[in-house]
Amino acid sequence: MKFGTLYEFKSALREYSILMGKEFKWKKNDKQRARAKCKKTFCDWEIYCAKNEVRNSFQIKTFKHNHNCCREVNNKQANRQWVQEFGVHIEVTKIWRAMKEAKQLVEGNERKQYAIVFDYAHELLRSNPGSTVKINTVPSPEGPPQFQRLYICLAGGKKRFVAGCRLCIGLDGCFLKSAFEGNLLSAVGLDGNNHIFVIAYVVVDIENKDN
Repeated sequence: MKFGTLYEFKSALREYSILMGKEFKWKKNDKQRARAKCKKTFCDWEIYCAKNEVRNSFQIKTFKHNHNCCREVNNKQANRQWVQEFGVHIEVTKIWRAMKEAKQLVEGNERKQYAIVFDYAHELLRSNPGSTVKINTVPSPEGPPQFQRLYICLAGGKKRFVAGCRLCIGLDGCFLKSAFEGNLLSAVGLDGNNHIFVIAYVVVDIENKDN
Protein backbone atom coordinates (compact mmCIF):
# COMPACT_ATOMS: atom_id res chain seq x y z
CA MET A 1 0.00 0.00 0.00
CA LYS A 2 1.29 3.46 -0.93
CA PHE A 3 0.57 6.95 0.41
CA GLY A 4 1.26 10.36 -1.08
CA THR A 5 2.68 11.76 2.16
CA LEU A 6 3.74 10.46 5.53
CA TYR A 7 0.90 12.48 7.06
CA GLU A 8 -1.62 10.44 5.04
CA PHE A 9 -0.09 7.24 6.38
CA LYS A 10 -0.26 8.46 9.98
CA SER A 11 -3.88 9.58 9.56
CA ALA A 12 -4.83 6.20 8.10
CA LEU A 13 -3.05 4.41 10.94
CA ARG A 14 -4.91 6.53 13.51
CA GLU A 15 -8.24 5.60 11.89
CA TYR A 16 -7.23 1.94 11.89
CA SER A 17 -6.21 2.10 15.55
CA ILE A 18 -9.54 3.60 16.64
CA LEU A 19 -11.56 1.18 14.51
CA MET A 20 -9.72 -1.89 15.83
CA GLY A 21 -9.59 -0.66 19.44
CA LYS A 22 -5.81 -1.10 19.62
CA GLU A 23 -3.33 1.53 20.78
CA PHE A 24 0.14 1.85 19.30
CA LYS A 25 3.32 3.83 19.94
CA TRP A 26 5.85 5.24 17.49
CA LYS A 27 9.28 3.61 17.50
CA LYS A 28 10.88 5.58 14.62
CA ASN A 29 9.38 8.76 13.28
CA ASP A 30 11.14 11.21 10.96
CA LYS A 31 10.56 12.79 7.55
CA GLN A 32 11.53 9.65 5.63
CA ARG A 33 10.02 6.78 7.65
CA ALA A 34 7.69 5.83 10.47
CA ARG A 35 7.48 2.63 12.49
CA ALA A 36 4.74 1.83 15.00
CA LYS A 37 4.33 -1.06 17.41
CA CYS A 38 1.45 -2.16 19.62
CA LYS A 39 1.48 -0.45 23.00
CA LYS A 40 1.38 -3.85 24.70
CA THR A 41 4.94 -5.13 24.94
CA PHE A 42 3.90 -8.77 24.50
CA CYS A 43 1.95 -8.08 21.27
CA ASP A 44 3.59 -8.78 17.88
CA TRP A 45 1.66 -6.13 15.90
CA GLU A 46 3.99 -3.82 13.99
CA ILE A 47 3.92 -1.62 10.89
CA TYR A 48 6.73 0.17 9.03
CA CYS A 49 6.37 2.76 6.27
CA ALA A 50 9.26 4.38 4.38
CA LYS A 51 9.72 6.67 1.39
CA ASN A 52 9.97 5.11 -2.07
CA GLU A 53 12.38 7.38 -3.94
CA VAL A 54 11.55 5.86 -7.34
CA ARG A 55 7.80 6.48 -7.12
CA ASN A 56 8.12 9.54 -4.85
CA SER A 57 5.62 8.10 -2.36
CA PHE A 58 5.55 6.38 0.99
CA GLN A 59 5.09 2.62 1.00
CA ILE A 60 4.37 0.09 3.74
CA LYS A 61 7.40 -2.20 3.94
CA THR A 62 6.47 -4.34 6.97
CA PHE A 63 3.09 -5.15 8.46
CA LYS A 64 2.58 -7.76 11.18
CA HIS A 65 -1.19 -7.49 11.44
CA ASN A 66 -1.98 -10.05 14.17
CA HIS A 67 -2.73 -8.64 17.62
CA ASN A 68 -2.13 -10.82 20.69
CA CYS A 69 -3.83 -8.34 23.01
CA CYS A 70 -7.42 -7.48 23.93
CA ARG A 71 -9.46 -4.60 22.61
CA GLU A 72 -8.98 -1.29 24.46
CA VAL A 73 -11.90 0.98 25.35
CA ASN A 74 -9.75 4.06 25.95
CA ASN A 75 -7.74 5.15 22.92
CA LYS A 76 -5.70 8.35 22.97
CA GLN A 77 -5.68 8.41 19.16
CA ALA A 78 -9.29 9.68 19.30
CA ASN A 79 -8.17 13.18 20.27
CA ARG A 80 -9.59 16.64 19.54
CA GLN A 81 -7.76 16.86 16.23
CA TRP A 82 -9.25 13.56 15.10
CA VAL A 83 -12.79 14.82 15.87
CA GLN A 84 -12.21 18.13 14.04
CA GLU A 85 -11.01 16.38 10.90
CA PHE A 86 -14.54 15.12 10.28
CA GLY A 87 -15.84 18.70 10.22
CA VAL A 88 -19.03 17.71 12.05
CA HIS A 89 -20.75 20.04 14.51
CA ILE A 90 -22.46 18.10 17.31
CA GLU A 91 -25.12 19.54 19.60
CA VAL A 92 -24.22 19.79 23.27
CA THR A 93 -27.18 17.61 24.26
CA LYS A 94 -25.96 14.81 21.95
CA ILE A 95 -22.46 15.02 23.47
CA TRP A 96 -23.97 14.86 26.97
CA ARG A 97 -26.06 11.79 26.10
CA ALA A 98 -23.05 10.08 24.51
CA MET A 99 -20.93 10.77 27.59
CA LYS A 100 -23.72 9.42 29.81
CA GLU A 101 -23.96 6.19 27.81
CA ALA A 102 -20.17 5.80 27.80
CA LYS A 103 -20.06 6.29 31.57
CA GLN A 104 -22.76 3.65 32.08
CA LEU A 105 -20.85 1.28 29.83
CA VAL A 106 -17.69 1.64 31.93
CA GLU A 107 -19.09 2.12 35.45
CA GLY A 108 -22.46 0.37 35.14
CA ASN A 109 -26.01 1.59 35.62
CA GLU A 110 -26.33 3.44 38.95
CA ARG A 111 -30.05 2.71 39.32
CA LYS A 112 -29.47 -1.04 38.92
CA GLN A 113 -26.57 -0.91 41.39
CA TYR A 114 -28.76 0.65 44.07
CA ALA A 115 -31.35 -2.08 43.41
CA ILE A 116 -28.88 -4.76 44.56
CA VAL A 117 -27.51 -2.87 47.56
CA PHE A 118 -29.01 -5.46 49.97
CA ASP A 119 -27.22 -8.23 48.08
CA TYR A 120 -24.02 -6.24 48.50
CA ALA A 121 -24.64 -5.95 52.26
CA HIS A 122 -25.28 -9.70 52.63
CA GLU A 123 -22.10 -10.49 50.71
CA LEU A 124 -20.05 -8.21 52.99
CA LEU A 125 -21.44 -9.92 56.08
CA ARG A 126 -20.83 -13.36 54.59
CA SER A 127 -17.24 -12.69 53.56
CA ASN A 128 -16.35 -10.51 56.58
CA PRO A 129 -17.88 -12.11 59.72
CA GLY A 130 -18.23 -9.64 62.57
CA SER A 131 -18.72 -6.64 60.29
CA THR A 132 -21.48 -4.08 60.76
CA VAL A 133 -23.61 -3.14 57.76
CA LYS A 134 -26.80 -1.11 58.11
CA ILE A 135 -29.11 0.15 55.38
CA ASN A 136 -31.95 2.64 55.86
CA THR A 137 -34.71 3.05 53.31
CA VAL A 138 -37.73 5.31 52.80
CA PRO A 139 -41.11 3.62 52.15
CA SER A 140 -42.57 4.24 48.70
CA PRO A 141 -46.34 3.65 48.24
CA GLU A 142 -46.02 3.11 44.50
CA GLY A 143 -43.02 0.81 44.43
CA PRO A 144 -40.12 -0.72 46.37
CA PRO A 145 -38.55 1.28 49.22
CA GLN A 146 -36.02 3.93 48.24
CA PHE A 147 -32.41 3.92 49.43
CA GLN A 148 -31.57 6.56 52.05
CA ARG A 149 -28.43 5.65 54.02
CA LEU A 150 -25.72 3.00 54.15
CA TYR A 151 -23.26 2.37 57.00
CA ILE A 152 -20.31 -0.05 56.70
CA CYS A 153 -17.67 -0.99 59.25
CA LEU A 154 -15.65 -4.07 58.31
CA ALA A 155 -14.50 -6.44 61.03
CA GLY A 156 -10.90 -6.36 59.77
CA GLY A 157 -10.88 -2.58 60.01
CA LYS A 158 -12.13 -2.63 63.59
CA LYS A 159 -9.53 -5.15 64.73
CA ARG A 160 -6.67 -3.47 62.90
CA PHE A 161 -7.54 -0.06 64.33
CA VAL A 162 -7.51 -1.36 67.89
CA ALA A 163 -4.35 -3.42 67.37
CA GLY A 164 -2.07 -1.08 65.45
CA CYS A 165 -3.47 2.43 64.97
CA ARG A 166 -3.32 5.54 67.08
CA LEU A 167 -6.34 5.89 69.35
CA CYS A 168 -7.51 8.99 67.56
CA ILE A 169 -10.38 9.21 65.08
CA GLY A 170 -10.85 11.85 62.40
CA LEU A 171 -13.96 12.60 60.36
CA ASP A 172 -14.07 13.54 56.70
CA GLY A 173 -16.61 13.76 53.91
CA CYS A 174 -17.11 14.56 50.26
CA PHE A 175 -19.92 14.98 47.74
CA LEU A 176 -20.85 12.08 45.46
CA LYS A 177 -20.85 13.22 41.84
CA SER A 178 -23.49 10.85 40.52
CA ALA A 179 -27.01 11.04 39.19
CA PHE A 180 -28.40 10.50 42.72
CA GLU A 181 -25.82 12.74 44.46
CA GLY A 182 -25.47 12.42 48.25
CA ASN A 183 -22.48 12.50 50.59
CA LEU A 184 -19.76 10.05 51.53
CA LEU A 185 -18.69 10.40 55.19
CA SER A 186 -15.86 8.44 56.74
CA ALA A 187 -14.22 7.85 60.11
CA VAL A 188 -10.45 7.47 59.71
CA GLY A 189 -7.39 6.93 61.86
CA LEU A 190 -3.61 6.92 61.47
CA ASP A 191 -1.57 3.74 61.32
CA GLY A 192 2.07 3.27 62.37
CA ASN A 193 3.32 4.79 59.08
CA ASN A 194 1.14 7.90 59.45
CA HIS A 195 -1.07 6.67 56.61
CA ILE A 196 -4.84 7.19 56.65
CA PHE A 197 -6.70 4.10 57.85
CA VAL A 198 -10.42 3.82 57.07
CA ILE A 199 -12.44 2.59 60.06
CA ALA A 200 -16.01 3.06 58.84
CA TYR A 201 -17.88 4.93 56.12
CA VAL A 202 -21.44 5.92 55.31
CA VAL A 203 -23.39 7.07 52.28
CA VAL A 204 -26.13 9.57 53.14
CA ASP A 205 -28.49 11.85 51.26
CA ILE A 206 -27.40 14.99 53.15
CA GLU A 207 -25.01 15.77 55.99
CA ASN A 208 -26.97 16.62 59.14
CA LYS A 209 -27.23 15.69 62.82
CA ASP A 210 -29.56 12.78 62.07
CA ASN A 211 -26.73 10.96 60.27
